[in-house]
Amino acid sequence: MMDEAVAPDLSGSIGALSAAVLGAAMDMAGLGVMVTDAALDPPGPAIRYVNARCEAMTGYDAAELIGHTPRILQGPETDRAELDRLLRELKERQHFIGATTNYRHNGEPFLMQWIILPIRGADGAVTHWLSIQRDSTGHGVPAEALQLRTAELLGTVRAIGARTLMGTESAAFGDRLAALGRTQGLPIEDARLEAMLRDALHPFAVNGQVTLEGPEVALPRGVAEPLALALHELASNAARHGALATQTGRLFVSWRIQGAGVSRRLLIDWRESGVHLPEEAGRHKGYGRAVIEEALAFALGGETQLGFEADGLACRIALPLAE
Repeated sequence: MMDEAVAPDLSGSIGALSAAVLGAAMDMAGLGVMVTDAALDPPGPAIRYVNARCEAMTGYDAAELIGHTPRILQGPETDRAELDRLLRELKERQHFIGATTNYRHNGEPFLMQWIILPIRGADGAVTHWLSIQRDSTGHGVPAEALQLRTAELLGTVRAIGARTLMGTESAAFGDRLAALGRTQGLPIEDARLEAMLRDALHPFAVNGQVTLEGPEVALPRGVAEPLALALHELASNAARHGALATQTGRLFVSWRIQGAGVSRRLLIDWRESGVHLPEEAGRHKGYGRAVIEEALAFALGGETQLGFEADGLACRIALPLAE
């Protein structure tokens, strides 16, 4: 049983953390990440995000998992008593640590240890569940060791990019998961930059306000997801405060490939104009800006230059895209 005193606490901090950043951190640690809706009773909870390690561990592509429940991984040897305990613990204590047999896509059983923690909204209510998973087949680790390792990793990730859920950030978290989910739901050959840009801008753009210009670029898994999140943040900001919030605003996005081989990079220029900027523009560093400036650097080794010019925001993103 998990010790109440040392349970990793996500309330008010990790809830606003980019799922892409957390997923990348856990990938490097060999741990799977899954985010689901809050509803526990059937037909829920629905899976909204998984990281690359979770895909490798289960044998399912993200597109095959998103929208389903974690029950897709269960089978004859899954411990029903452990699942009953999971449901009880989440309803009563809102966190869980345990282990049971799950099944990969090919039907092979494996021993999974996992911790489930709450993601909370501004009012303190649970909006999603964060599941951190380890394939312990043949080399199980004590529950206390998994708990300690997870707590340490969460502390590290908090230090890099955690932001408190405040006000509209509660609803925005669901939008961020949706942006990631749409990208993961694409066949790998369809994870193309122009399609991602159009997807990010579609809810906000007005005819004639947006110009996109650049060559066809296919993005590999692992690059597409964090970039989709950054583009979502840029588009949302433009709709709230920038070029897409006013009829006179214009947005020009161009991209190109620079270099070749191990030096190959994708350069994206996001330029807004026709915007009246208040004097304090650029002073506040909210969660969206942290995603753009920090998440891409952490998850992908990218570089971001974000600033405010006389009539709008300008952002340049440079991402390694080695062949």
